[in-house]
Amino acid sequence: MIIATGSVDINEATKLAQEAKANASDNLKKVSGKFDTMLNGKITQSIYNPGQVGDTNNHQKGDLWIVTDSSGYTGTATKMYIYDGTAWQERRWDQQALSVKQLSALTANLGTVNSGTLNSVEVFAKNLTLDVGADSGDETTGELDGDSGHNPRTWSGKVSQGMGVNFNHGLMHMNAQNNNNGHYDATYIGPNDIKVRETSQLDPGSGLFGRVDITSSGIIIGTSWNDIKQTHLNSDGGVFVGGQLNSLDGIKAGGLRTGWQQDCSISSVSGTDIYFHTESGSTVDLHAGDIISHGHTLKSTLSSKRSISDISTADALAKVNSTDIKQWQYKDDDNSKIHIGPIIDDVNKLGNKKYSIPNDLINQVGDETGLNESNALSMTMAALQELSKRNDQLSQRVTELERKFNNAK
Repeated sequence: MIIATGSVDINEATKLAQEAKANASDNLKKVSGKFDTMLNGKITQSIYNPGQVGDTNNHQKGDLWIVTDSSGYTGTATKMYIYDGTAWQERRWDQQALSVKQLSALTANLGTVNSGTLNSVEVFAKNLTLDVGADSGDETTGELDGDSGHNPRTWSGKVSQGMGVNFNHGLMHMNAQNNNNGHYDATYIGPNDIKVRETSQLDPGSGLFGRVDITSSGIIIGTSWNDIKQTHLNSDGGVFVGGQLNSLDGIKAGGLRTGWQQDCSISSVSGTDIYFHTESGSTVDLHAGDIISHGHTLKSTLSSKRSISDISTADALAKVNSTDIKQWQYKDDDNSKIHIGPIIDDVNKLGNKKYSIPNDLINQVGDETGLNESNALSMTMAALQELSKRNDQLSQRVTELERKFNNAK
């Protein structure tokens, strides 16, 4: 039993008690809404770190404090603390200990995520950006594993430098610097196209060294943005070469066209002859307009011929005389061009032909019908021989008649 001595002012004691109650109420209002506790203080959720609010709970070792980005139960957890019996210690999940089969979220602002190896069954992401570096193969030579001696290169591309690999809504964009030559290489992969660029600077619009565009319609290869200086491999089988087409083993094609938008030529780089023949070596026919050359040589060696026989020079002369020689213009000619020669009547039926020409002078090449100039020249030579022979005969007769006339005098 405690016996108080002296006097006690009841009114003063009541006043002190009321002030203490008011102070406690004010402190409660100040911390109200700053944190929520569960399981009698074992778990605390707050928008503040421990020690930043008036937490009066008697925490025990192992208590958990979770910091969120907003009050209530709809925020996102940003930090985690565990009480060690004396103070709060911040804790993080170890990336090797965190095993997630499927991670998905409608909205997630993770900031910077540092990890070692991420093993996952499926990763769903709208945007993923990675650094580019030589992490596999021989980092000294740049050769990839199993690719010894083939184009050794190394690249470096840091996200912090505006490079790296970016996957955005299913599209891939990679930028990196070639450590061998200092050029910047870029690759774009979309649902229906692949684009490869090599430029002098990181900006794709800077000096272009080379580009490749691959789409479902074909492949374009070039060293400039000019269509004339590009190579096109079209999906319909067509090939367009804007520069030189070089080959060490011949050019095999179903068709070869030159001269798109500017004059082009087919030339031999080494100065050797150019041959047009089948893969087996047989010669092929050429279809062209006007041919301008320094000369024309017709193959006529004995070793290349068979079934040789004589022709009648009289028949040759008769055929030449029966050939109608006209002048004309082709339908696609301009008015400045005039042609002279035989006409092959491919309009009227046999028996009603308007123009006459012997069959020996007609050449059929596939669906094309034309004049056999070689036969025409040779037949003309035979006709001249016949005329020369007849002229000699006439000369002899004239000479004989003159002799008889002179003797008669």
